[in-house]
Amino acid sequence: MAAKTTKAASTVRRARAASGSVPRAGRGPGGRRARVARGTLQRDDILGAALDLVRSEPERSLTMERVAAALGTRPMSLYTHVRSRGDLIDGAFRHALRDWRLREHDGPWDEAIRIGCHALRDRLLPYAPLVRELSQPGRLHPAFLECAATFSAILRRAGFRGKEHARAVRWIPQTILGAVLLEAGRPSHLRGATDESAGIAGALGSVSSGSRAELLALMPFLDRLEEDDLFAYTVERMIDGLRAALGAS
Repeated sequence: MAAKTTKAASTVRRARAASGSVPRAGRGPGGRRARVARGTLQRDDILGAALDLVRSEPERSLTMERVAAALGTRPMSLYTHVRSRGDLIDGAFRHALRDWRLREHDGPWDEAIRIGCHALRDRLLPYAPLVRELSQPGRLHPAFLECAATFSAILRRAGFRGKEHARAVRWIPQTILGAVLLEAGRPSHLRGATDESAGIAGALGSVSSGSRAELLALMPFLDRLEEDDLFAYTVERMIDGLRAALGAS
């Protein structure tokens, strides 16, 4: 368990180094968001303030009025730089990913995919409300497609071609997006394996005897999974599948 935990922590550290820092708007004394002086407002100020609001209050809708209030200005002053709320959402997401990068990795392709998956998930998770809103029209944001192209290049160098290459490039981004939306939407009382185990134990009296016996056999092992990262497990199983596909091609 200790060796697995150390490896996972090492992967996360490399992922964060590979993805760059999370964009943050300027902060004033005491950690408060810095107000922009009259006549100096720029588009980056607006997008940075929008991202701050998404991170600090993800349950609230992002509006021009809230961003203006955070910057100490009036909503109308934002329209010189941001055409609409749609432009605000689109621009904020692009701003969040603009310096995401997967630095050149000279190791095995599967390690590059592993680091990239963790790096992109870490970058997207604080902005899950934007991911959810941008997913509704049924299109992938161009900034996210840039990330998908990075994974595609890694897989191409590994030897993926044709249909298997296309399947893999489709699989990776959808796995990351699905994990981000699932994790962000989970109830606060079901964040880890211990929470899930407690929830199962509390509901066992309402299931059939056969199902109860099946679940009771799992309980001792579920309790040991608290240090396991479900996303890391998902990534490892995906990489297993990619290795098998590459070997069969």
